[in-house]
Amino acid sequence: MSPIVFKIVFYCYFLGTLDDDDMPHGFCIVTYSSTDRFEGNFVHGEKNGHGKFFFFDGSTLEGFYVDDGLQGQGIYTNEDGGTLHGNYIDGELNGPAQENDADGRLVFKGQYKDNIRHGFCWIYYSVSWIVFSHVSPCNTNSYTKESAGAK
Repeated sequence: MSPIVFKIVFYCYFLGTLDDDDMPHGFCIVTYSSTDRFEGNFVHGEKNGHGKFFFFDGSTLEGFYVDDGLQGQGIYTNEDGGTLHGNYIDGELNGPAQENDADGRLVFKGQYKDNIRHGFCWIYYSVSWIVFSHVSPCNTNSYTKESAGAK
């Protein structure tokens, strides 16, 4: 393995170790041309293990990566501090999820399918009332990122 290097590869800046094929291996920091940054573990060029994306708008996405895709529990924090805790399968938000505003108040609890709110859910409003509804997938917002390789 190569020692820690700073290198420009594939339209991004790279700081970390390289394997024998010049692919990121071990803990690395990669800054993409979009200025999004990923800090985490790589195995022969693919994200594997704990890692965190820092997006250009100030939001982050943190979790455990397997073969370049986010797997299991992940936490997306948007630029104003609101969070989405959910389950990722091959980089897509799928299954139960919970969203909190920047003050930690619950604002959504329900299901996601392929990064979109889906099925029955609870939506909480700060005026102390709750709406239980069925979410139409074409009429929602999600806090996930699909850019910069956040599969």
